[in-house]
Amino acid sequence: MPIHRGRTRLATGLGAALALALMLLWAPGMSHANSGSAPGSRQDLKNYQHVFVIMMENTGFDTLLSPTSAFAADDPFIRSAATTYGLATNYFGVTHPSQPNYIAATSGSTNGVADDNDTTINVANVVDQLEAQGKTWKAYMQSLSLCNGNLLAHACGDQLYERKHNPFVSYADVQNNPARMANIVDLSALSTDLANNSVPDYVWISPDQCHDMHGRHDPALTNDSCDFSQVGSLISTGDTFLSQTVGAIMGSRAWTGNSVIFITWDESDFTGTGPEGFGDTSGCCDANPGGGHVVMLTISHSDHSPRTSDVAYNHYSMLSTIEGGWGLGCLANTCDTANVPPMTDLVGPKG
Repeated sequence: MPIHRGRTRLATGLGAALALALMLLWAPGMSHANSGSAPGSRQDLKNYQHVFVIMMENTGFDTLLSPTSAFAADDPFIRSAATTYGLATNYFGVTHPSQPNYIAATSGSTNGVADDNDTTINVANVVDQLEAQGKTWKAYMQSLSLCNGNLLAHACGDQLYERKHNPFVSYADVQNNPARMANIVDLSALSTDLANNSVPDYVWISPDQCHDMHGRHDPALTNDSCDFSQVGSLISTGDTFLSQTVGAIMGSRAWTGNSVIFITWDESDFTGTGPEGFGDTSGCCDANPGGGHVVMLTISHSDHSPRTSDVAYNHYSMLSTIEGGWGLGCLANTCDTANVPPMTDLVGPKG
């Protein structure tokens, strides 16, 4: 198991206006304009033009958004987005470590995957659902090109690309289908697809480990700004990645109609305590213990109003929201509508 990083939280300065807005999220009993109070409050989630999912790594809610975080100055885009778009304040990873969260977010269950080892599982998944409804899809993996065409590689480019962050290659019916495997591409293809207005209906984006806030550890690399220990640098680099990627999407012709961007983190910080070193195992929605409290940002083309929701959601809820918007049916835990609510209060169209 690779070495992970620990994090400390200390008070730091933050711009007064943004700090006040974020502090309201922690004020007990505070009501927020356009805030959600109950799941399933609208049933008009339909006809998404495009769905974009950006999965970041190993960073807790407080680390990114608490006004007293030691890294408050390192993520200006995320903090601004939290007060500009949709924010789920009670969102959780499904489990620890990374790979089971990716499987959960694309198949509705961890399906027996409990670690980061290479795996192949024969289960229904979101690709099956999308194709059954005539929807197109692509998974854009940063630094995949460093694998030189080996889509089943464990890791490439000094731990930049990691298979554990690419759930699609682990599904047998994707792995054994050349046409489906051709939809797993390097992230560099996204700029071409955006420019050519050829973006598929469903877009999954996994940054590499120097851009997803996870980091790496290679003793052979000296003064590595991407090392696990460089927490502030990793958060800043990830924040810039999100700003640039979201800007490219929203500036393209694909950003139309009822399109939506989901930005979340697979699990909370590695702290060195608790199971496998993850101190926060809070969870919800058929996964408790879970993967800890993380940020979920939603950016909806059809509803620009700032809004927050304190409804308990997790990666199953994100998948359920996508399934409901396109009428894809349900998978495993997303079928449990009593305990896995869709995020109807955070995505458009405007109610």
